[in-house]
Amino acid sequence: MKYTTSKQADEKIEQDLKIIKNLVLKEVKPIAIVFFGGFGHENGSFKKIKGKITPLNDYDLYLITKKKISNEILEELGKKCSAAIGRGGLEIVENFEQTYDENKFFHVDMHCIPYKNLQKLYPTQRTFDLKTSLVVYGDKDILKKIPDVKISKSDAIRLLFNKMDHFAIAEGNSEKIKSIYAIKGFIDLCSALLILQGKYSSKAQDREKAFQEIDVHKELKSLVSKATKAKLYGGYEIEKVNSFFEESKKWVEWTLKKALQRDLNERTEDWKALCKEAYKKLPYNYFDDYLGSRFLFPAQYYLNLRFFAEGLRKKEFLIKSLMHWRDAGIIIAISLILYSLNEKKEAEKYLKKLTGNTQPLKDRILKLYSIYYLQKLV
Repeated sequence: MKYTTSKQADEKIEQDLKIIKNLVLKEVKPIAIVFFGGFGHENGSFKKIKGKITPLNDYDLYLITKKKISNEILEELGKKCSAAIGRGGLEIVENFEQTYDENKFFHVDMHCIPYKNLQKLYPTQRTFDLKTSLVVYGDKDILKKIPDVKISKSDAIRLLFNKMDHFAIAEGNSEKIKSIYAIKGFIDLCSALLILQGKYSSKAQDREKAFQEIDVHKELKSLVSKATKAKLYGGYEIEKVNSFFEESKKWVEWTLKKALQRDLNERTEDWKALCKEAYKKLPYNYFDDYLGSRFLFPAQYYLNLRFFAEGLRKKEFLIKSLMHWRDAGIIIAISLILYSLNEKKEAEKYLKKLTGNTQPLKDRILKLYSIYYLQKLV
C-alpha cells in the first residue's frame, strides 16, 4: 500500500503497521482496522536521516468493532502500540508543558466506531476523510457503509480553533514544533477555506491544487504551496522558522475572523466585539448540521456533561461547566483567541465561566482545551 510520497518510507510504515495490527488483533479483535489521517491518504509525513526513515506526528487508526470500546482502553492500547514500534506515545496537546521531541511525542492514536454506527456518522471532515481512508485489515469495502456527506461549515471554524491552540503550545517550546505547527497552520486554513466553499478533498496534494483556483491573496496561495511541499517532502522542515510561524499565525487569524464574520453575519474587525458576538450567537447554529435541526441547540448541554466527566478523569472538577447550556469547547476557544491577541483580562473573563482556577492563564486555557479536545467525540 501507499502511505507517503516515498517507497522507502512506505516500507517502514508497513513494518510498523504489521506490529500494530498483531497487537490490536490480540487485544480487541476488531471487524476492521482503518488507517486514517495523512498516512491513510498517501500524504503522511516523514524525514530521512542517514538513510533511516522516521515517520512524523502520529498514526491515526479507527477500529470498526461490534461494540463500543472505552476511551481508557483505546488510550492504553495506543500506548502499547507506540511502545511496540519504539515510539514515545505521548500527545503534545495533553502534555503541552513538555518540550517537544519527535520520538517522544509520536503516538498511535486509536479511535473506535461500532459497525452499526457507520451509517449514522455526523457530517464532519473526519467522516468525509474516513470514507476514503485505507482499510488495512478486514473487509476492504466496509467504508462503503459510510454515507456521502457534505462537511458542516462549523468544521472549518473548529479546524481554526485547533490551530490557535497549537500556536499557543508552540510558543516557548522547541523550534521543531513551531515548524510543524506553522506548516499545519497553512495546510489547515487551506482546508477550512475549501470547506467553506464546498471544494474540500481528503488529499493534501489535491487541496493545494484546488486552493490555487479560489479567490484569495496570491501571497497566501504561495505560502500554502510552500507548506504543503514541506509536509509531503521536507519532513516539516522550513527555513526561517520564527518568521514563517508568525506568518502562519497571522493568516490563520485572518481566516478565522473571516469565517466567524461569515457565520455570525457580523462586519466588525474588532476581535473583542467579534468574540462577544461569537459567545452570544455561535452556540445557536454551530451544531445545527450535527443535530439535524436549528431548534435542538440546547442538546449541546450533553457535551458539557461529557466534558465534566472527562475533567474528572483528568482530576479536574469543572462543575461550573454544568451551569451553562453553551458548549464548553466554544467558550474555551473564545478565551484562547483573546489570550493569543493579548486580551488577557477578556480571556480570563470567559474562562471563569468554566472554572475558578484561571492562573497561570495560558496553562489553564491549554489544560481545559486539551480535556475537551481529547474526548474523541467522533
